Amino acid sequence: MPSPYSAPAQAPSSQHSPPAPQGGTLWLHVGTHKTGTTSIQRALRLREAELRGAGRLLHPQENAWGLANLFIRAGLRTTPRVKQTAEPPDLTEFHRELDAGHWQLGGADMIVSSEEFCLLRETLEAHALLSTLGQHFARIVPILVLRNDADWRASRRDQLNKSGMLELQKALPDAASTDGEWYYDRAALLAFWRAIGPLRVIDYDAALAAQGSILPQFAAAIEQPGLFNDLDLRLNIRSTG
Repeated sequence: MPSPYSAPAQAPSSQHSPPAPQGGTLWLHVGTHKTGTTSIQRALRLREAELRGAGRLLHPQENAWGLANLFIRAGLRTTPRVKQTAEPPDLTEFHRELDAGHWQLGGADMIVSSEEFCLLRETLEAHALLSTLGQHFARIVPILVLRNDADWRASRRDQLNKSGMLELQKALPDAASTDGEWYYDRAALLAFWRAIGPLRVIDYDAALAAQGSILPQFAAAIEQPGLFNDLDLRLNIRSTG
């Protein structure tokens, strides 16, 4: 059965014509939340020179939550929106982002990371992503890190609690909450990102059991094995007890 998240073949007409694809790959790390994201983002910055030498540029934002919130449906009360550090998307913001100099890549790859991207689920969100960022690259390769359901839920709620967002999110209607049951629908999450590009899935629990870190598996996912071999960046461990 075709994915319900497949984007329409044609971008919506607009006076702002997107540029032709430039030929590289967008390596899009999309979370999920609390699966070593901060360690990955920090490690990428520490290896920026090596990545640049390999033709892989980094998005200016270490955590590209601002970019992600351009694509997230307006009705979802994300943490940046609640804190008023991001607004629901509009065409002006899309055009400003597309015109930014960091997208003029000359055929190079780019790596973008934010766990906010894993909040995307809907057809129009997929279409917005493919008809904007997709125009700059020959392909988009989503990288999704998953963990067992119980720890996924517990870690996500611990994260919301630490940021003062948990009670607010619990009080919202399910569809508006970033802790709604829809968020933990693994099948829908996988279906969405498989419709975007050749999805690479990392098993967080297996990676930690085998190597003690998510970093080696992430390096392999972006086709840079060994990139982080001498780094140990296990950050933001969930408190217990």
